[in-house]
Formats: sequence, C-alpha cells, structure tokens
Amino acid sequence: MRLTEQQINQYNAFGFVVICGVFESLAVGMIEHYMKMRAEGPKPGDTGGTMDVPNDPNHEFPRMINMHDWDQSTQYWATASDLIHIAGELIDDKPVLCQTMLYFKPPGGRGQALHQDQQYITIDPLIGVWVALDESDQSVGQMIVIPKSHQYGLLEVEPADTSVSFTNVQSVIPQDAEQVGLDMEPGDVLFFDGKMIHGSYRNATTDRWRRSFICHYIGENSQSFVASQGKHVSHLKA
Repeated sequence: MRLTEQQINQYNAFGFVVICGVFESLAVGMIEHYMKMRAEGPKPGDTGGTMDVPNDPNHEFPRMINMHDWDQSTQYWATASDLIHIAGELIDDKPVLCQTMLYFKPPGGRGQALHQDQQYITIDPLIGVWVALDESDQSVGQMIVIPKSHQYGLLEVEPADTSVSFTNVQSVIPQDAEQVGLDMEPGDVLFFDGKMIHGSYRNATTDRWRRSFICHYIGENSQSFVASQGKHVSHLKA
C-alpha cells in the first residue's frame, strides 16, 4: 500500500492521517485474540490506571503493553507490511518497532488525558499507529487530536483530572488549540506524529467497547533526546 501525495502532505501539515480499512479483515479476529488473552489473567506491564476511581472498568480490563515481546500474533500484526511501509513513508526512514499496546476501554471506562507521546518516549522521530478494532465515535470516547499541534514542540505537563482519565498527567494545552474527534470504523488506522497532542474521553455507553491496537515506531536513524524540565511525565511525579 502506497500513500498518495495528499495523504503525506496532510500528515506533514496536520501531524496525522487516517488510512481507512487497512486492518478491516483482521479486526474481529484481533478482538477475539486479545479478549481471550485478557481472560487468562494478568500479563506483564498491565495497567488499569490510577486507583482513586475504584469502579473504573479499566481495572477489570487493564491495558496490555509490549505484547510483541511474548505474543507471536502481536509481533505479526505489529510488523505487517502495510503498517511498516506507511510508517516508513511518513517518517522517511526505516521503521523500528519500539512499543505495542492493547487498550480495551470497556463500557464506562475512563479515557486518557490529552498528551504527546514524546512526553513518554524521548526519541525523535517517533510515530504512533492507532488501529480501531471497534467502531469509534464520540459516544465511546473516540480518539481526539489537536491538528498541527506537532508544530508546538514538546509542551509542559500538568496533573490530569483522574475522574475522567486513567492516567494522572496531561499536556498543558495552548489556549487556541482546537480539539477534533475522529470517527473511525473497525480496521481504520490513525498514523500520528510523536509530538501531536491526542487522547480520549470516557466511554459513555453501557454496552459498547472501544478496543484499539497501538504501535509506536522509531526510525532506524532516530535519536534519543533529553526533555527539558517540566516536559516529561516523570517530571510531574518527581
């Protein structure tokens, strides 16, 4: 799969691009696979978020991380040729997988406060890949992006409202920033720059899930950097 010039230009200008249907044939099987794995019990690195909201369903279905280290199916999906090729076109380098996650977000589950991935992973360039496994719209807490926010550089962090976010840290959002919700169908894939502000709000439904498969890639020639004081999530906890 090759990107059009328009898609590449959108990524460069706005910090993200949605490619429809890339994993459409795989979404149902991926849900079955990860729900079975979740039912098996705890996995390395599970996180259901802060414990100050004990009734958050994310505690029962915690987010998995780096499954590619111990699950062959995850490794296969995370290195799918379409994902690798598109990521490579967008960062203009050979992509190297550095992280995988599976976010279950059951009915009623908290979202994740708006943030930049490079406030966690201090490597540049960094590209996020977010695969919708369920229909994703406002009701279930769709992905929220702030277009062109990758142009702001790395922003300061501040405490998040944990009544709506399962994480306790967020970006300091510029006053003129416009939040845009992305409606996505199962198998649609969002590619986004490591400095683009994104996140989500609570799943407000009682009967729908918003499961997503997430990968992060760096370039073969990417470089580590040190975040300025106040601009990394660890600085808030210190």
